[in-house]
Formats: sequence, structure tokens, C-alpha cells
Amino acid sequence: MTSSRSIFSPVVTHLSNGIAVVCDVVPSVESCAVGIWISAGTRDERRHEAGVAHFVEHTSFRATANRTTQRIAREFENVGAYANAYTTKEETCYYVRTLSKHLPQVFRTLADVVLHPLFKDGDVEKERTIIAEEIKSYEDEPEELIFDVGEQQQFGKHVLGVPIVGSLDSVAKITADDVRSFHRKHYHAGAITICVSGNVDPEAFTALVMQLFGGVHRNASRYKRTTPPQVAPSAMTIHRSTQQAHALWHVRTQGHQAADRWALQILNVILGDGMTSRLNVRLRESKGLAYSVYSQLQLFADCGVFAIYLGVEEGKLRKAQDMVGRELRALCDAGVKKAELARAKEQLRASKIMSLESLTQRMTMLGKGMLEDGEPEDPYKVLSFIDAVQLDELDRVAASICAPDLWSTCIIMPTNADADAVHL
Repeated sequence: MTSSRSIFSPVVTHLSNGIAVVCDVVPSVESCAVGIWISAGTRDERRHEAGVAHFVEHTSFRATANRTTQRIAREFENVGAYANAYTTKEETCYYVRTLSKHLPQVFRTLADVVLHPLFKDGDVEKERTIIAEEIKSYEDEPEELIFDVGEQQQFGKHVLGVPIVGSLDSVAKITADDVRSFHRKHYHAGAITICVSGNVDPEAFTALVMQLFGGVHRNASRYKRTTPPQVAPSAMTIHRSTQQAHALWHVRTQGHQAADRWALQILNVILGDGMTSRLNVRLRESKGLAYSVYSQLQLFADCGVFAIYLGVEEGKLRKAQDMVGRELRALCDAGVKKAELARAKEQLRASKIMSLESLTQRMTMLGKGMLEDGEPEDPYKVLSFIDAVQLDELDRVAASICAPDLWSTCIIMPTNADADAVHL
């Protein structure tokens, strides 16, 4: 009988220049997901170039030393491959989903995009327009906007408080030289990890990576990350042309490396992640106050943010806000019930195990694990840590962060609202 652990046994190989190659063989499929990970994101930008990491990711697909924009697109889509990329606060990932038989050719194209983009002045100008429209689209979505505003409120002038896409003002000032400089500084052997999940030959893939990436040099210097200072809880209200009120509660937590991260994940499920979460049951199912209410946990290397979002009718906002405060106070004072802990653990277990059935999610576990912990994430090891969390530990964490007066709040109110209608 095959053990559960044997279905996820990635092999890590390091090239002589330090680039890690992680192969996760899934022989039962005919496709694969491959990602080129860069351990640099918006957290590595200088203040005057906010949004440049995302700018690099966008413009890399424009043209390379060997390929035009049209050729790049054809080489992916002519074989049915799907290529994309994304930027976060701490990393950038370029990835492709493809049939395994096409992996060598699409990986060559992806490698060219990552390693040899030209960043021509004209292409930078085209992307500037596109990114500006992307920023405007986020600003037109209150649920997107409020999280960006909340991070600015939580982190102040620290770079973690800057939206990933930057602002219209910062993007307007980014030059082609800024884009080239960021790529040159951060896209080097010491920052690159390459991961593949699917029906692949590890030896052949590693040889291909060596051929394409073996000559990439390390960059001795690296922008030093600093931990954001703690800020006092605050409240703010802004006005937008919206149909309903939107509220965000958020509090600082420890980061990804903290031992309490497993308890925080469980607490997030209990508070607001799922139909049986406290916030969903109280605000939506019992009172009908909100169509959308949830919590989320975002962990960076050295700090994190626990957030609660709700969108409600303007006239119901005060009542909904009061109920959020009461739920936080109940967690802080009375802790968690045994049945809630068991249910949250089972939800996390099911989610983690089901993620193994997605090649893209497997590849993502590999990449994030390498960048965050120096090794591929072992989902069964993660589940053992989650299973080990006890009620007293969870209650201690809840008591440390769930007092309502520790949380900052941000509200987006419809433009025709009385500015004094809500007092925070």
C-alpha cells in the first residue's frame, strides 16, 4: 500500500551557482506546472520607486533579447500552455501550466522572459498605461481598495504599507532605467528558485535548468529588509461612490517564522474563514446583516496582519461593527470551544490534502517553502504542527490579539453619507 507521504516527495538539487531546482514527480498526470521564483517583491523597492517590482514582472513579457512579444505569446499558446506571473510583497513568481511533452520548449521561453527581458523604453511606456488602468480598476473596487488602505494604516511609511501595484503618482515616475536596475539587482542566482510538479523526468529537467541558468551569477549585495515599527491602533473613514459601506478591522501579528503561526491559522478559520465561522454565523446567517464577511491572515517573514472585512448596507453598519467587536471580545475573554478547534483543524487538514490534487498548488507549496523556510513545504509536517495546537495555546493567542481596542479600523462610506454617522 502506498503511504500518503509518498505522493509528495520532492527532490531538491542545487546548481553550482546556488540556484535550487525542485522536482515533484506526479506520474499519474500528463501535464505539469513549472515556476521560476524570485525572492524579491515590493518589500525590496526603494521608497521613490513604489511599484517597480510589479512593473518588472509586467514588462518582462514584452520582449527579450531573443523573442518579440508576439513570439513569446505564440510559443506558449501554440502548444496550449498557459503562462502568467504575479508579484507579492516578498516574492515574484513566473509560471506555466503545460502538457509534459511541451515542457522543454515552454520552459526555454519562460526562462528567456525572466533572464533576458529588454525593457525597451517604448515597452515601458505601454506597460505604464496598462498598470495605471490596473490601479484605477482596484480603486473602483471598494473591497480591493480597503485592504490597500488598511495596509497603509497598519504599516505607515514602511515599504510594506505600499500597494503592490504602486500608486498612479509613483508609476508615472518610474523610468526604464529604474526597471532595468531592479531586475539587475534582484534577478540573480542567489534569489532564484525553480520548481516543477507533474509528469517530469527530474534528471532531464535539471539538465535543462543547468543549460539555461548555469551561467547566471550571484549578486553579492542585496537590499536589506527592515521590520516595520509597531503603530498605535487608529480609526479612519473615507468616502467613495459606493452602494454599501465597507469596513476593515486589522491587527498586527507575529510573522511566518513565529511558533504561533499555526494557532493563528486555526483562529482565522474559527473567526471568519468558512460558513461555520463565528462571523459568518452571527452577522450573515443569524442576523442577515452582511452578504460578505470574512477574516484573513497574511504572514510576512517577520510580521503579519489579521484582518476582518465586511460589506453592509449603510444603515446596518453600526450594528454590524458592534457585533464584530463583541465576537472579538468573546474570543479574547472566553476563548475557543473544543468543538470549534476540532472543526477548524479538520478544515485545514482537508484544504491542505486537497491542494495536493492541483499541480499549480503543489508547485506553489514548493516555491513558497523554499523562499520562506529554505526547503519545500511538507504538507504532512504542517498538518502535524496544526494537530499539535491545544486549546490553552489557542486561548493564549486569542487573548493576546483579540481585544477590540487593539484593532485598527477603516471604513469606506458612500459619498452621500453623513461623515458623523459612524463614530469609531
